[in-house]
Parts: sequence; structure tokens; C-alpha cells
Amino acid sequence: MTNVTFISGLKEIGGTFVRVETDGAVCLFDFGFAVAARIDPAVRLRAESLAADYARLGMLPREPGIYEPAAAAALGVAPYAGAGKPVFFFISHMHIDHMGGLDMLDPGVPVYMSAESLTLYRRLVAQGDITMRGHDRCIGVPYGGQFTVEDITVEVLPIDHDCIGAAGCRIRTPAGTLVYTGDYRFHGFHPERTRAFAEACRGADLLITEGVTVSNGDVDMLSLSEPTEPDRTEYTLLEEFAALAREEPGLLVVNYYERNVERVWRHIDNFAAAGRTLVLDARLADYVAAFYPQARLHVYGPTIHSRPLRPEWQVVNRSALLADPTGYVLQLDYADSYELLDLAPCVSRYLHADGAPLGAYDASYAKLLELLKAIGVPYDYRSLGGHASPYYLRWMADTIAPRILVPLHSFRPEQVASARAGCRILPQAGQTITL
Repeated sequence: MTNVTFISGLKEIGGTFVRVETDGAVCLFDFGFAVAARIDPAVRLRAESLAADYARLGMLPREPGIYEPAAAAALGVAPYAGAGKPVFFFISHMHIDHMGGLDMLDPGVPVYMSAESLTLYRRLVAQGDITMRGHDRCIGVPYGGQFTVEDITVEVLPIDHDCIGAAGCRIRTPAGTLVYTGDYRFHGFHPERTRAFAEACRGADLLITEGVTVSNGDVDMLSLSEPTEPDRTEYTLLEEFAALAREEPGLLVVNYYERNVERVWRHIDNFAAAGRTLVLDARLADYVAAFYPQARLHVYGPTIHSRPLRPEWQVVNRSALLADPTGYVLQLDYADSYELLDLAPCVSRYLHADGAPLGAYDASYAKLLELLKAIGVPYDYRSLGGHASPYYLRWMADTIAPRILVPLHSFRPEQVASARAGCRILPQAGQTITL
């Protein structure tokens, strides 16, 4: 017996949570926040009841067997200690909508992820970029490696996404094989990973795939032809930024999404070749150094932060930028935006490269635009995104050709289709499929 229960993340972007239960164990994935807009930073978090509060707000599931006793009691479910059979998690990547709830689990719950995701997670904890506390029982698995809990074996497979360490998984149970893509794309630095993932997973009994890019607007996926021209990719973004570095008459300010560590690392040499030095805040420098210790890093400070600086980092201060604006590119987190008030006279362009705030749905986005307008800094939106286009969503499903296709992580999952899948199921919250 293998029961697959779809709990959340079905008709929304974020909060994917699926339970795979066999006679021997329970495998759960992912564990991030849904409808995070329900949290207002002006409202104090209650550390003593945070897990229960988030679950009562509908941001985390009311799942038995995963929470500490106090949170479980508040939610009316069994605690982790009362699970009855081994329970474990697989986390596909370190985006908050897939992992944001990790620090609210019972400390005893084992959580598996790729080895690179574990490296990033530990740095996020060290830098305070999580909600409450770190989850100590995390296990990193190398790409291509696998682990077994009772009668469930999980293989961790690399996939391309805009977050370092991203992975999908193949789950083998006595009753059949499940594949979970996590989030993926074909326009990143490693499209070969995504293609290899699909090839490795051919013939799965059940494919669970994301469908972000069909969320807005009507798409007839079965009629789509393969694109004749390449989409913008991480490599074309490098070219765009290098051209701006050579052409702009003043300081460039760029707002990256900090968990896309490989992009930032590649942009260091890219800007250097164009005659500019990329200057990072200390937090992002820490993430880059964790993966690329050979990188020669320049950091901004100590003007706007008190984070520790490593002795091998070269510090660049505000006066240096003002004196030689065409010699630098400054990475500036949105939280530090008021630094622009002093830099504005020398800034010629603000490049929004998938950093926070991500878009108009975030109340801070309008405030960012208003700030830039007030100080006369031109705004340039250079988003690339981390999700496969509709054609490639179909290509993934067609290549794997599963017996059952389940799309989720989309506002309109019904638009994800494949003529080569045996059947498609659009589950309701709480629905179970038995293999």
C-alpha cells in the first residue's frame, strides 16, 4: 500500500505539502509557507506558539506527527512523538515557499535535502535569514545519492532552478514510483540537469510537477510548438549586465535574489571583465564564500550593517563609490534602500534582478518605486524567473510519460497537460491517491 495525500499548494503558488505513506514510513514534502501575505511585519511574532499560530493562519498544515507537543496540542493533532511510524521530510530547495516552516518542526524530525541545500540552509541560519530557529536534524544528500527509511527509498536528483542546491526526487515504494520535480526551469546555468532529470524518471507511476507559468492567462498546452528562438537565459542576462556596465555613466545598483548564489558569483567576473567591481553586502558575501571560497570578494561597509567581515574581504565604503562610480556595481538589499539617499547623485540605474520585493503583489514594491522616483534614480526591471515556460512544462510531462500526472504549485493547474501521460488528476485538498 502506498497512499499519496495532497494537503496544500494545489491551486496556489507556494505551500506545497504532500504526504506519501506506506506500511513502513511517512515521507513528506515540501514544508514552506502558503499565503505568506497573512503575516504583517508590524505584528509581533509569538515565539512560544509560532508553529501553532502559522498553522491557524493557514500558512502551515495541521498535520499530525510533525510538531512539538505544545503546538500539536494547540492544533488538536498528535505530536511527532506519537507518529506511530517513522516520519521524515524531503525539501526540494531553499525558497521560503518550500522550506520556510522547517524551524517550526519538532526538533527530532529528520529532514533530507541536497548537500548544497544544506550548506545554504546552515548559512541562512547563521545570518538570521529564517523565521525562528534552525532545524538541527537536517541531512544533506549528494546529487545522485539516495537514502532509505523502512520501505521508502528517495533518490535526490539535481534540477535547474534560481536557487542553488535545487533538487527533485524519485521516491520508490513497494507499490510504485513517484517523481516530484520541485521547481525547475530550462533557461538557467544548468538546463542539462533538468533534461537529465526527466530522462532518469521516465515511466514513473506518478509525476507531481509544478505549473507556475500557466497561472496567468489562457494556455492550450497541447497545441504549443517548441520555441524557435531561445528565451532569455542566465547567460543572456550576463550579456545584458555587462553591456550596461560598459555603457552607463554612473554607479549601477543591483538587487539580486540572494539565494541565487551562482548568479551572483558569475556576475563578479562578468562585471570585472566590463571594468567594474561588484560590491556585496556582508550577508550575501557570506553565501557566495560558502560555495565559492576561491572568489575574491568586495563588501560594502561598515556603513550600513554590523555583520562580521572576513579578513580576506576587501571593504569598499561610500566615499569610494562616490569618487569612482563607473568603477563599481553595488548590490543593495531592499532593506538597505535608504543608503540610496546618499548615493543617488552618482547612481545612473537601479537594476531589479529578482530580489525582494519580488513584484506588485508585495506592498513594499510600490514603496521601492516611489523611493526611486523621489530621488531621481532610473528603475530597470531585469527579472528572469525560475520556472519553466508552458512548452517545457509539457516537455517534462511528455518525457517522463507517467501513468498519473498531478500538477500543482499553480493558480491554474488544470492548464498543465500531456498527451503522453496515462491520466491527469487535479486533487482537492486532502484527497488521497492509492498506488
